[in-house]
Amino acid sequence: MILQIVGFKNSGKTTLMQHTIQFLKSYGYTIATIKHHGHIGEDITLQEDHVDHMKHFNAGADQSIVQGEHYQQTVTRAYKQNLTQMIDQSVTIDCNIILVEGFKDEHFDKVVVYQTTEELERLKQLTGVKYCYDVHDKHALSHYDNWLLQWIEQRD
Repeated sequence: MILQIVGFKNSGKTTLMQHTIQFLKSYGYTIATIKHHGHIGEDITLQEDHVDHMKHFNAGADQSIVQGEHYQQTVTRAYKQNLTQMIDQSVTIDCNIILVEGFKDEHFDKVVVYQTTEELERLKQLTGVKYCYDVHDKHALSHYDNWLLQWIEQRD
């Protein structure tokens, strides 16, 4: 299952992503997340150059993986893949749900996060909109949680 959480900058997407992850983990789901950086012309900041796996990467490795006691980190050279390519090539764990923050123009089921009716009207034009989340509604989280469980049940 793939679910996108989309909205405009500083709309509350990351906050809703964090809530969604914690909520689904409480039900025992395994989750992978993908985030669109969203800052045009800027790249993400990688780990510092002095750590060994970054030395490997900076020497020209196309992928560098470091394994710790409980965590593994991977750095991969991949020029602007679309979301489907990222899912197919980069999600390496067996998971129940892939949560995606951003990638508005992709065609998966979406939750739109909005603060104004103007934002809502613009976001409703996207494909795959299944739920609209008003950050100012005091009952928004409980309504969303109920919808989310129903959405998952329909896909199982």
